[in-house]
Amino acid sequence: MSKKLAEITPAQLTPEHYSRASKMAEHQQAFIEHNKLRQRWQALDPQINTTFVIGETRFGAGQNFLAAAELWLKSAPATAKLHFIALEAAPLCRSDLKHALQQETQVSALARQLLAHYPLLSPGFHRLFFAEQRICLTLIFVDADCPSHEALAQLRPSLHPSAQRIKTTVDAWFLNNTVTEALCEQLAYFSHTGSTLVSLNADEPIKKTLHNIGFTLNTAPSPKGKQALLYGQWHANTAKIDTGAEVESSPATPSPSRSKRRTRHQNPWHISAAPHRSASRHAAIIGGGIAACTTAAALAQRGWRVTLYERHKNLASEGSGNPQGIVYPKLSPKSSVLSRINLSAIQFASRFYQDFWQTPADRGQLGQQCGVLVLPENTKQTATFKTIGNNFKRQKEFIQLLNKSAIENISGLPIDAPIGLYYPQLGWLNPPKVCQALVAHPLIRVEQANITGLNYHSPSSSWQLSNKDKGDFATADTVVLATSTSTGQFSQTKHLPIKAIRGQISVAPRSSNKQQLKTVLCGAGYIAPADNGQYTFGASYNLNNSRLDICVEDHQHNIDLLEQSASGLANTLQIPAAEQLSGRAALRCTTLDYLPIVGPAPIYEHFLEDYADLRRDASTDISRPGQYWPGLFIHCGLGSRGLGYAPLGAELLASQINGEPAALERELLTALNPARFIIRDLKRRKI
Repeated sequence: MSKKLAEITPAQLTPEHYSRASKMAEHQQAFIEHNKLRQRWQALDPQINTTFVIGETRFGAGQNFLAAAELWLKSAPATAKLHFIALEAAPLCRSDLKHALQQETQVSALARQLLAHYPLLSPGFHRLFFAEQRICLTLIFVDADCPSHEALAQLRPSLHPSAQRIKTTVDAWFLNNTVTEALCEQLAYFSHTGSTLVSLNADEPIKKTLHNIGFTLNTAPSPKGKQALLYGQWHANTAKIDTGAEVESSPATPSPSRSKRRTRHQNPWHISAAPHRSASRHAAIIGGGIAACTTAAALAQRGWRVTLYERHKNLASEGSGNPQGIVYPKLSPKSSVLSRINLSAIQFASRFYQDFWQTPADRGQLGQQCGVLVLPENTKQTATFKTIGNNFKRQKEFIQLLNKSAIENISGLPIDAPIGLYYPQLGWLNPPKVCQALVAHPLIRVEQANITGLNYHSPSSSWQLSNKDKGDFATADTVVLATSTSTGQFSQTKHLPIKAIRGQISVAPRSSNKQQLKTVLCGAGYIAPADNGQYTFGASYNLNNSRLDICVEDHQHNIDLLEQSASGLANTLQIPAAEQLSGRAALRCTTLDYLPIVGPAPIYEHFLEDYADLRRDASTDISRPGQYWPGLFIHCGLGSRGLGYAPLGAELLASQINGEPAALERELLTALNPARFIIRDLKRRKI
């Protein structure tokens, strides 16, 4: 992985790409025909929420994906979902992708959606949805320092030799680039009895390698007879290559190239010893803020019934209750786990909120995709912004480094700042209205109830939810705690090191001044364009203070933040004195490492016992997977970036709960896992 957070250098569109696009069009039918996709999809049971997974080794301009997606919509039942996982080491930029797709006789609706949602050329996983989420594309852009097989291996829950394969399998493979032995090891890992493949390379060494990993193969001429292709089906009992885990029921034999290598693997604490399975496909979500509502929507889209329990009369009554929330970007030029998660989150959020920003005016404004302009607070940050701008210099639709003149033009105000970073795809939203819209789904039911306790009932494999006034209140086999700072009240999660930090926003009337703010402005503080005749700005950051009454001192602090962001800003917008402002206070839920908590809830006592040897030696190899509470998940710790983190966190959880391919690299999923604090404290001998 590169040490800096930057875009991948895009492939240059050449005549070869058009030639390749034409060849791909020829091969689309071969991929579909020899994988028997039409027949398999027509045979899917409409009464079952089936997930079908395709893996492709080179995305190119997406012709194979689009062909498969079009066929899926025509052949598969509406209850089924297609997951398409594609690798690409030399992605096209958006404009070149558009040119390549326009070589087709007609640009389809799906192709237009692909162009509209096409992600930033940054290494890692990018999840896109099509056709009202009937189709999910996980596009993996491969860093130059990371071979394709290693990128594909990021879908594996663990590389530890003791880790069993769980959940993710691929039903059909499109192999349209060089097939190496290392890549074949991953193909074997993700294949199951019945998995099929088509390879455009039919060379004898490739044929032998594919046979060795378990594929029974046939040869067929290509559509125009120019070369042969391979197609076949996987059978576990013929596998001969070591996949790092058991393949179906047959033990694997290490290949000569790997048997002499010694690889140090991470202990598999981050995967569960007992994968969650729900018979009812019903989830109880406790909480009513943006984390809870995005999770409810993500599960409902997958056909789950959801009951959301909110203790207040209205949704978004606590941390998600501000009238204007910012989808706030915070990038670093360095490629750390934190910066990579932040980049993934804001990209996913910008796509997720498109429907909310484009809501018809007669349904009430939910927000505004007006862009977010971030100004440096000091000289060091100015240098950092220049580096970030240079790292993404070809991605103007995502990020732009602005000079003083451009800053004033985009903001609509005279701002004395030499440079700024502008994110045109972001903006602000009204969180309470967004939460209401998210739960407006026939499979989601909202109930007012103050759930204060959980008890797991082993005989029925279900959770009993208790209310302090009514005792046992409800049951569910799947529970998500999206309870912000209240997560610590449950015995199963009281060990989590979360902190409550008070924040107060200020609200001021918009003046009659002709100069009005046109974009979200962030610096030492933030302010959004006026909505309903009012500016919202802030916000204070008060440690060790849980009071929710409004403080004049905090209003003055927020005014000072505006002045620190841009000198004279408060005067230009005619912000009244602190005593004349209204506002709102709430508690943020933060974590020690500034990352959200997303994933299954660990059983604290079992972790202490199973991983006790880490106290003695932090590098001890412990082969036991983690023990987690059955069907209990957590989504909290979003801090002051709830709108940015929540959509991706919800997608991660829904994918885990529903047994789907991961939406993020394994390394990043592990960094969000709720058990990470236990493991760190054991290694540091704090517990």
